[in-house]
Amino acid sequence: MDYVRTDEETAELVKQWLKKNGPGLLGAFVIGVGSVLGYQWWQQNQIAQVTDASASYQELIELASLNFSDPDTAAEYERLLNVGERLRSAHDGSYYAALGAGILAAQAAERGDFDLAVSQLTYAEAQVDTPELKAMMGLRLARLELELNQPEQALARVRGLTDASMAASLKELEGDILVVLDSLPAAREAYQDASALMQARGLNTAVLDLKLAALPEAL
Repeated sequence: MDYVRTDEETAELVKQWLKKNGPGLLGAFVIGVGSVLGYQWWQQNQIAQVTDASASYQELIELASLNFSDPDTAAEYERLLNVGERLRSAHDGSYYAALGAGILAAQAAERGDFDLAVSQLTYAEAQVDTPELKAMMGLRLARLELELNQPEQALARVRGLTDASMAASLKELEGDILVVLDSLPAAREAYQDASALMQARGLNTAVLDLKLAALPEAL
């Protein structure tokens, strides 16, 4: 029958087809293999990046257990700064870098290095995008600003933060700032608001009770 071809004919047709289409197929194959290998390289690189960032972050956590207010921890504090800088430069923009900066800020504040603490927290606040983390970083910045005798700036920052999960802490810090500003009636109101929020969550209000008791009764 005409449509039945011999093996030789079939082989010749395959040769001709490959001659015509082979280069395109080869190119597609190479691109396909390249894409797979490229993705595998990218995936391995991402894993290596995360592993490196995680190791540096873990080292910061371990160092944070030290008492950096002790002058004898100078060598360890220098190591902390180096690890923090390495994490930030190698993984800038990552959550590891942001949270690492938060840890470094806390230790810098303990050391009395408030300028460094402010710069680290400012960086961290700019990197995170969740409301809870932004509020936490903002709260810590406001505390530092109060420590640095910048109560007006601290008050403006606190009042600009609205995350519900931090509401009680924000109100308590607002009260602290208002005490420094000698706005005692407003401070009492802020403390009372903070106490109500904490009680609603079943939290201990002993510290707030002491702060309220320390305010003059006439207010």
